[in-house]
Amino acid sequence: MFKRVLVATDFSAHADTMIECIGQIPGLEQILLVHVINETFPTTSTGLLWSPQPSPRDQVLASLEEKRLFLEQMTGVHVSQRLIEARDGDTAGAIIHLAHSDNIPLIVMGGRGKGLLAGYILGSVSEGVIERSRTDVLIMHFRGRNNTVETGLEKFCRNVFSHVLCPVDFSRPSEKTLAYAKNLGCIPRITLLHVMDAKASGFDRAGNTEECRRKMAVIEADLAQGGIRAASIIRSGSPAREITRVAEELDVSLIMIARLGQSDYIKNIPIGSVAKGVAMHAVRPLFMVNPRISLNVLVKELGGEEFFLAEQVWLGYHQQKADPAIDRVFGVFIEDTLGALARCRRHPDGLEVDAVYTPDQYRGRGYARMVVRALVDACGNEPLYMHSTLDLVGFYGTFGFVEIREGDLPLSIRDRFSFANGDLKGADVSPMKRIPP
Repeated sequence: MFKRVLVATDFSAHADTMIECIGQIPGLEQILLVHVINETFPTTSTGLLWSPQPSPRDQVLASLEEKRLFLEQMTGVHVSQRLIEARDGDTAGAIIHLAHSDNIPLIVMGGRGKGLLAGYILGSVSEGVIERSRTDVLIMHFRGRNNTVETGLEKFCRNVFSHVLCPVDFSRPSEKTLAYAKNLGCIPRITLLHVMDAKASGFDRAGNTEECRRKMAVIEADLAQGGIRAASIIRSGSPAREITRVAEELDVSLIMIARLGQSDYIKNIPIGSVAKGVAMHAVRPLFMVNPRISLNVLVKELGGEEFFLAEQVWLGYHQQKADPAIDRVFGVFIEDTLGALARCRRHPDGLEVDAVYTPDQYRGRGYARMVVRALVDACGNEPLYMHSTLDLVGFYGTFGFVEIREGDLPLSIRDRFSFANGDLKGADVSPMKRIPP
C-alpha cells in the first residue's frame, strides 16, 4: 500500500487527467502535490506603474491550490502542495530530490508533458524521472480520442490495478516485483509474460519453453494462494517490443516491471535496457518497481581451474594472462559474476601486485578495495611491489604501500617498464612498495 505519494503536475491536460485517477491508488493517507518552475518569479513589480494583475508566481500558486483542493475532495485524504525551483532547468532532478529527501516511496506523473507534439509517448521530464529515480514510479498514460490533440483524453485508469501485466525473466528483481504485486492486496488479475531469446531453435528452444512453463506454473500457483487470478504467456523476440505488444493485445490496465533485469541489477546502472524500452514505447500506465536487493558478494582466491574466468575479464585490461605456477589471483564475485580482480605474481626477486581491474559497470561499489584487501591479507607477509598509476597512489597508500625510487624495485619487476627509459612519471606510473607490518 502507498501511504504517501508525490504527484507532479505541470497543469497540462495529461496532468489533469492523471490527477483524476489518483484515487485508485490503494492505501493513500498523504499526497504531496508538486509543481516545478524553471526560473525564479519576481515578487514585486518592476514597472513604473503598479499593476493590479497577479504576479506569475501568484498565478501558479493559485492553480496549484485549485488542483490541491480538487485532489483532496476527490480522495478524502490530506493533500499538501509544494512549489519548487529546478536548478539549471533540471525538472526531473528536482522531483527526484524532493521524493528522496522527504522519503516518499512513490512518484506519480502523467506520461506526456505540456505542449508536446502528437505522437510523443513519454515526455522528457517523465523519462528523466524514470531513468534516474531510485523510488518507485507510476506513469499514467492517456491518449486523445483522435490521437491528434491533448483535449478529450481517454483514460486508461478506469481501474488501473484491475488487470496487470507482469513481465518475468526469473531474476531476483523479477521475483521481488511479483512479491510486491502480490502483497499490494488490490490486484485481482495478473498476466505473466516471459519473452524468450528469438535466436534459440530446435531442441534448445523446446527445452527452454518447457522449463519456462514449469516455472510460470509455480508462480501462478503462488499468486492464486494470494487470491490473484493468473495466466501465463510465452513469446519470443525483442522483450520491450513484445511487452508493449501484449499489453495492447490484452487491453491490460497496467504494466508492472522491475527497473533492472536479469543481467542488470549487479551492475552500476540506473535502469535496464528492457525497462527503458518499455517506458519509451508503452501507451498503457506503467509502474516501474525499484526492488531492494542485497547482492551476494564473495571475495576469494581463485583456483587454477578458474583462471580462465579472470582472463575473460582481463580482456578489457591489456588482455592479461594468469599462470598457476607463479600467480595468485583474487576476485570479487557478485551473484556468481566475476566483477573485480587483482594478481600477485612471484618473480625471481620479489612479489609484484598488478592487474587490479574492475570493469566499468561494476565500479563505484568498493569492489576494488575488497579485492586488494584480500590480496594484501594473503600475500602481505612478504614485501610487495607495484607500478601504480599516479591517480591511484593514494588508494594503494591506504593498504600500506609507499612511493619509492625506480631503482629500489627488484630488477625483474623494474624491467617490465624499461620502455619508459627511466621516465615513469611520464608513463603515468609510480613505483610503490609495501613492507610487512
